[in-house]
Amino acid sequence: MDKNLLEHKTSGLSLQEFHDKCLTGTALWQTYLRKGSPFGDDTIEQIFSALNKVFSSGCVKGNTLIQMSLHPFIHYNFPACEYFTEIIVGTGTDSSFRELEKWRKNEANAIDMSHIAQFVCDVEGNRVTGSEKQNMLQSKVKQVLNYNINKRNPFSPVVLPQADCLLLSHCLEVHALDKEDFCSALKNASTLLKPGGDLIMVVALGATFYMGGQFKFPHLCFDSEFLKKMLTGHGYIVQDLNTLPRKAVGLVDVSDYTAFLVLKACKEAEV
Repeated sequence: MDKNLLEHKTSGLSLQEFHDKCLTGTALWQTYLRKGSPFGDDTIEQIFSALNKVFSSGCVKGNTLIQMSLHPFIHYNFPACEYFTEIIVGTGTDSSFRELEKWRKNEANAIDMSHIAQFVCDVEGNRVTGSEKQNMLQSKVKQVLNYNINKRNPFSPVVLPQADCLLLSHCLEVHALDKEDFCSALKNASTLLKPGGDLIMVVALGATFYMGGQFKFPHLCFDSEFLKKMLTGHGYIVQDLNTLPRKAVGLVDVSDYTAFLVLKACKEAEV
């Protein structure tokens, strides 16, 4: 192992402290989502093709969408933005918060999402340009907030009305060190979604870690059956599940996921 590599388990820090100290949105973006990334077939083409099918169905829509991700991955809202009046984005670190605000306000050196916006437009039939898609999302994002997934109200002290749709992208599984942590995080996130609302999840399956720069971050390893069982036990009806096998060749020293999963479920009841 690279002597300069730092892992959470040897850092002496809590997972939240390790994220706060070591996780930078720009490092993650450059590794997995930059234009020309070797992970692009997985992280852009497969995922956004699947998300387009979810939102273009017309079944997932409403006034408010809340998206939560530990990382500054606001781009997952591109396929959703024309179906909701407002979008509230939550992120788990101050570094990610700063990156999101830079992009939202068109500040210098903001993360370049233009290639993803254009890909989404291509999938949608080029009804608008990539620039127009970015402007649309920027206009729909009304707030960017930090969350703490360990709190019953993750956005405390801010109290938000329950949303019509909750989009969790690389969220619960990167905050959890075990399945008990995942269960607790799911309960807390679920308080943000109204009964009858739609849950959309983008998760990596089979992963035990992912790299961000020189830092190695833990990732809870599970399969689709675990996730379906967990959701069913917490008041959800799983309606659609799309497994996207890994296409990225090699690079298992960067992340060892075996597939991505895009899932849609309906919140039947509070648990």
